[in-house]
Amino acid sequence: MNPHAPASVTIPPAAAALLGLVAAACLPAAGCRTITGGPSVARDDPAFAADVDAARRASRIPRTLPVEVHFVRHDPRDPAFGADLWNAVDEQALDADLRQRLAANGLRAGVITGRVPAEIGDRLVPAATIDPSVPEHAGVVRRLQLLPGKRAEVIAATGLADLVLLERESDGVRGATYRDATALFALEAWPAADGRVRIRIVPEVKHGAVRKTWEGEEGMFRLETGQSRRRFDELDVTVCLPAGGTLLVGTTAGDGAAVGDALLRERSATACARLLVVRPQAPGTDPLFASAADEPDTARDGF
Repeated sequence: MNPHAPASVTIPPAAAALLGLVAAACLPAAGCRTITGGPSVARDDPAFAADVDAARRASRIPRTLPVEVHFVRHDPRDPAFGADLWNAVDEQALDADLRQRLAANGLRAGVITGRVPAEIGDRLVPAATIDPSVPEHAGVVRRLQLLPGKRAEVIAATGLADLVLLERESDGVRGATYRDATALFALEAWPAADGRVRIRIVPEVKHGAVRKTWEGEEGMFRLETGQSRRRFDELDVTVCLPAGGTLLVGTTAGDGAAVGDALLRERSATACARLLVVRPQAPGTDPLFASAADEPDTARDGF
């Protein structure tokens, strides 16, 4: 007999049967299962590649929002762009205080949720069909791909050597002259879970010499090169547009030095006025509610 061999233990038949019953009862309770071999998934397998592609698409959010911006030129004395037009516009979408501030500075704004009046619809030229040889088409339409919350600049007038502005506030009137100025609207958009698109548009004036400044954003600083900015936050127009909705921003009959005149009244012999029309081209979907199968659009352009 080998002295190093393990000692054998004899288990009576009755005890062996009892141990088998106990083991059979414990395995299901512990969530145990039999592990069987199966085919492994190769990286070049089409099913594996499809799963990876779907995960990659779901992670590439936020998606861009397509928005068309139109400048509709018109004679400021044209009755079609007066009371008849604004009777079809919901100006109540803006609160009363904002409407008063806009009016005091030569602006008015509102929302159209149904069919656009013919006076405007007949002049909205799709971006893909602009004919530069037609004066009414030149620079009228732009299609933007906006990242949620990221600003785009809608240039209203540029090359203004001396822009004189009278800004009316609750405590009086403040005047300023801006050298080498560009008048513009800062435009931002956000998607909503119910398909609406939130649009924010704020008048701005860029002016003066080009210089370098440090700008803070999302806890970081970056070096920007550009002109000084005067941003009219008190004239901030923010609305939620449903699918097919339109935002209109126009100018009132002013004294020529109001903010609205700088943005929407041309300094030329014709003295044309312009109406700014902003139209989201697709329903918004908040990324938190976006389907993993949705293909995001990563292109972006602007003007």
